[in-house]
Amino acid sequence: MKFSRMLGLLALVAASLMAIAASAAATTYTSPAGTAYTGEIALANEGHIVLQNPIAKIECEATVVEAKVEKHGVGVTAQGALTELKFPSCTNSWHVTTVAPGAVEVHLVETSNGTLTSNGMTLEATRLGITCRYTTSNADIGKFTSGNPGTLHLEGAFPFHGGSPLCGSGSFKLNGSYKVTVPTPFFISE
Repeated sequence: MKFSRMLGLLALVAASLMAIAASAAATTYTSPAGTAYTGEIALANEGHIVLQNPIAKIECEATVVEAKVEKHGVGVTAQGALTELKFPSCTNSWHVTTVAPGAVEVHLVETSNGTLTSNGMTLEATRLGITCRYTTSNADIGKFTSGNPGTLHLEGAFPFHGGSPLCGSGSFKLNGSYKVTVPTPFFISE
C-alpha cells in the first residue's frame, strides 16, 4: 500500500509536476474537476509492479505513502517529492529497496492527461549477493490519466547506476499501475 501510495503519489505528483511539458501553460491538480487541490495524495497499486532487468523479471507488491503537492499552477510544471516508497514482497527471493524516493513531475500532454518524469529516485534490487542499483534523472516513467480514480500507468526505464557486473549496463523496464485513492476524483488541467 505504501508503494502504491508512493507510486500513486509519484503518479499524482508526477501528474501534478509534469502537467506542462513544453509550454508556459498552467498545470493544476484539481479535485473535484475545476477546484484546485493542494493536499495530500495517496496511491494504491493495481496488481504487481514489474521490474525487468537483464538478470530477471522481478514482480513486487508496492506501497506508496501520501505526498503533498509542492508546485502547480500557471506557468509551473506540477511536481512534488515522494516521501516513501516500499516494495514489501518480491518474487524469486529478490529484495527491492528504495535508497531515495526522489521527485516526480507531471506534464500535461492533452486535456486532463499527462506524462510522468522522475528525478533522483534510486532503487536497489538484491538477491544472493547480487546488487543492482538504478537511479532516475529526468526519466520518463509513464502516463497519468485523470478520472475517478486518477490512474498512473508505469511504462518506463530506470538507468543502471551501479552494482554487480551481472546487472548489465542498461536500464530495467518498469511496468504496473496505481490508482489515486486520495483525493478522488483526481484531475490535471491547464
